[in-house]
Amino acid sequence: MSNQSLATRAVRGAFWTGGGLGVHLIVTLIFFRILNLEDMGYFIWAQRVLVMFQMVGVLGLNDALIKYQDASRIHFSSAFWACLFVGIALFAGFIASEWLLVIWVGRTPNIAAFFDIAKPMALIIPLASVSGIVKAILARELRFQSIAISEMAAALIAAIVGIGLLVGGWGIKSAVWNAIVREIALLGGLWIAAAWMPSLSFSWTKLKALLPFGFNVSGANLLNNINNNLDKVYFVPVLLGPVAAGLYAFAYQYTMVPLNRASVVLTRVVFPAFSVVQSNNQTLRRGYTRTITAIALLSWPALIGGFIYGREILLFVKGEEMLSALNPLRLLILAGMLKAVGTVVGSVFLAKGKANWSFRWTLVNLIVFVPALYWGVRYGIDGIAAVLSAAAVLFLVVTQILVNRLIDLRMIDYLKSFVGPLLTTLWVAAALVAVRSLTDLGHVESLLVGVVVGSIAYAIAVRLFAWAFVMRFWRAFRGQ
Repeated sequence: MSNQSLATRAVRGAFWTGGGLGVHLIVTLIFFRILNLEDMGYFIWAQRVLVMFQMVGVLGLNDALIKYQDASRIHFSSAFWACLFVGIALFAGFIASEWLLVIWVGRTPNIAAFFDIAKPMALIIPLASVSGIVKAILARELRFQSIAISEMAAALIAAIVGIGLLVGGWGIKSAVWNAIVREIALLGGLWIAAAWMPSLSFSWTKLKALLPFGFNVSGANLLNNINNNLDKVYFVPVLLGPVAAGLYAFAYQYTMVPLNRASVVLTRVVFPAFSVVQSNNQTLRRGYTRTITAIALLSWPALIGGFIYGREILLFVKGEEMLSALNPLRLLILAGMLKAVGTVVGSVFLAKGKANWSFRWTLVNLIVFVPALYWGVRYGIDGIAAVLSAAAVLFLVVTQILVNRLIDLRMIDYLKSFVGPLLTTLWVAAALVAVRSLTDLGHVESLLVGVVVGSIAYAIAVRLFAWAFVMRFWRAFRGQ
């Protein structure tokens, strides 16, 4: 495979995959606008808990199959059956956990409301466990567009079902079934795209060849997920209550969740591409710096727009009751700007065979993060968001130093990658601050004006500060 075709497939995959995420965010916004804030708090809480079970269910075998260049059909089939078994066991364990919690602490209103939403959603666990293996088949072949089309179709099908149920008066159950249908449709789409069926054979020997790398990846992913979700599965919903959880969930959903999803997308696209050139540090450096430049150029201007127009956004969503989320929203936006450019670090670790680095670093993060969250929760959701922002600075600095050592990247070259995105972001920020201060409009009209002015300012800034870079990516997208 030529370097040009590799770049083209990676860029196209990243581009198309954003469509499914966009549909998901729009549908979630509709749910937030219409449904009770407390119910949405329980729903997002259930989602975050179930994601942890999904992380365990796939056993890291999807990444191991991508990394293991001699993987055969029997490797994939053995991994599929192992993940299906573990996924079903985790599903059963989650259902049983309600009974254990009731014995331990009693059937409190929080536990009852949580499991009413979470139990049907637990069907996602075995589905997600096996879809990771099917996805790995497509990722090995760099068929990112096939993955993206499957995700887009799944998001659209789920949106039709979810919005239809919402209109029909199903309340929070419409959001629950939106999530379930999305996972079912995704697995079906991936299976059709891969045109693959597991054989009925199983080889423990073949599976053992994948498990060491898979366990390192799975352990790092699980710890990282716990690290990223401690605030949403314990500190906010348990210690601050479901209304605070709903407010915080919205602030997080529209700042950090897109970045976390982008991280999954980028790892899926960039890790296989980096794995092809894992022994060539020069090519890796070039691919890495171009990727983080693209991420910053796309995310920073949008995030700064959200920071400036945070009040108007919250008023648009649900009126005055949402304004308590303004400070967390802005703090998480600042954290998001840093985390956005750190999303590719994990792909470099994996491509260079350093999954154990990810695992160990995530463990250190967890040790630092837990006491910090206990301090932050005393100040409500503002304090939790402040802890996340401070942690984002520390984690980015340390992980970037590790990456620089791994691929022989100088810090000055890393920082140069952000010149164009930084100038573009400052240009957009100046335009938005100016128009916001010079106009006196309602929140909806102000948002519309901000979107128009911000888009125009962004287009001008890209032409001035990042045109050559954008055209390079455009040529890669077109396969030139």
